[in-house]
Amino acid sequence: MFKIEDNKNGLRRGEIKTAHGKLTTPFFMPDATRGFVKLLSEEEVKSTRTPAMVVNTFHLYLQPGSDLIKKSTGIHKFMDCSRPLLSDSGGFQVFSLIHRSANMGSINDEKVIFKSPIDGSRHELTPERSIQIQFDLGVDMMVCLDDCPPNEFSRADLEKAVNRTIAWAHRCKVEYLKQLKIRKLTSTKRPLLFCVVQGGAELDLREKCARQLALIGFDGYGFGARPIDKDGNFLAEVMFENSFLYS
Repeated sequence: MFKIEDNKNGLRRGEIKTAHGKLTTPFFMPDATRGFVKLLSEEEVKSTRTPAMVVNTFHLYLQPGSDLIKKSTGIHKFMDCSRPLLSDSGGFQVFSLIHRSANMGSINDEKVIFKSPIDGSRHELTPERSIQIQFDLGVDMMVCLDDCPPNEFSRADLEKAVNRTIAWAHRCKVEYLKQLKIRKLTSTKRPLLFCVVQGGAELDLREKCARQLALIGFDGYGFGARPIDKDGNFLAEVMFENSFLYS
C-alpha cells in the first residue's frame, strides 16, 4: 500500500494507495473533525485540491453517531467526499478530557471510561471498539487506540503509557484482522492501519515503543503527542533524532 518513489538528498517521496485514490507523500490533511472543515463548503475544499482529510472517531461516535453514518453507507457519502479520509482513534480527545479533569473518566489497562462532554452520558472505549467504530465509518486509513499522556508526565507514568500503547496496538491489530474477515474486505479495499509511537520526551522510551510496534507490523507509524514541552518549546531532538524509527 506504500512504496518509496524517490529518495534524494535525504528527502523522500512516496505513494500511498487507498480505496479512494493515491496519495503522494508528503501531503497535508486538514481537520474535518465532525465530518466537515469549519467555515468551508465541500466545493470550497475541493477548490483547494486538498488530497485527503482527517475525521475524528471520538466526536463522530458521540454526534451524530457511528450507527447513523454506517446507515448512510459510510463517512464519504455522509460528507459528500470522494478523497481519501483518515480517522484518528479518539484516544487523544478522550485522554485530554480525563487529564484535564479526573471527574470526566478513568483509564485502566482494559479500557477508557469517560463522560460525554455533550450530555454527561457514560461511555467506554476499548482498542477493539475504536477499531470497530472506524470500520463503521468506512475510512481509508485508521489509527490504533493509544495511551496519549502529556509530555511532562513522570518517566514512570510515561513508561506505563508506552507499555499500554504497545499492548493496545496488538489488540487493535487482532481486531482489525477480525473485521477484515467479517466484512469480507479484499486487499485493495481494506483500510490502512496506522499505529502511534509514544514516550514523551524520553528518547529511549520512544525507541522502545517504535521497535515493539514494528514487530507487530502496521501500514504506517505516527508520532504520538505534541512535539512541544509545557512551555511551548519545540522538541526538535524528540521529533527528529528517532525519526528513522517511524519511517
